[in-house]
Amino acid sequence: MKRLRYLVLTGAAVVLTACGNDSVPEDASGEALYGLYCASCHRADGSGSFLDGVPPNRTTSLSEQSIVQLITRGHEGKEMPVFDSLSEEQAKRITRYLLDNIKR
Repeated sequence: MKRLRYLVLTGAAVVLTACGNDSVPEDASGEALYGLYCASCHRADGSGSFLDGVPPNRTTSLSEQSIVQLITRGHEGKEMPVFDSLSEEQAKRITRYLLDNIKR
């Protein structure tokens, strides 16, 4: 089931990219947003990539507000891209999805 969900999210990302649509619907789910913005580096399961220096977000100890801030404003000294095109609410949906479904 998780594999099917990952394939659907990956397919949606490809379709959105192929259509040249730079905007994401404001009401997109946290799961869809995570798939579009986070999974390519942190992986769908949140395991990250040790060899590439991408930390696992499934073991994060950051608070919800800290994660939202990291997504929307970045963190000095970190290579993670800032997603300033995301609204605060979209960043909160990603964060809630991460904390409720991925974090172990």
